[in-house]
Amino acid sequence: MKVTMDIELKDEPGQLIAALEPVSNNRANLISVFHYHKTNSTTKSGSGKVQVQLVLDAKSPVIQKIKEDMEKTGIRILRIGEEKYREMITVIMIGHVVNTDIRDTISRIDETGIAEVTDMSLSMPEIDEPTSAAITVSVIGKDELKKVIALLKEITKEKDLLLVLPIELE
Repeated sequence: MKVTMDIELKDEPGQLIAALEPVSNNRANLISVFHYHKTNSTTKSGSGKVQVQLVLDAKSPVIQKIKEDMEKTGIRILRIGEEKYREMITVIMIGHVVNTDIRDTISRIDETGIAEVTDMSLSMPEIDEPTSAAITVSVIGKDELKKVIALLKEITKEKDLLLVLPIELE
């Protein structure tokens, strides 16, 4: 069973490793870790804590044991649930995708808390020529998908890129 676990950690070195120990000790399959370490109201509280999202593949009793082990060490569990991303969109960006900092583009999507880049394919014919990227974004719901599309439009306009959306979303 694929499960998303949102946890809160102290903003101190070594906390992420400590949080992953119960996952390893209980032999769960860690699919991904999203460590939001930006200073803003959605990812870092005033109390010096940061949110981390783990996506695990394990049976329900294993997830429960991981939860118990984390709580014993003082890790706060914010939410446990099945995979939260329900919608998916693949878009094409054309232009100087790499030169306009593709890492920034991905980070801005991932930092929304409602979406994440889950796949990307990049084509670079020549170093100074326009490039293209097919980017797959997973989103938590239909309403949030509209917000992500608006963000993609904003990013591509700001970076002077052409955005190609699926026909049903244009």
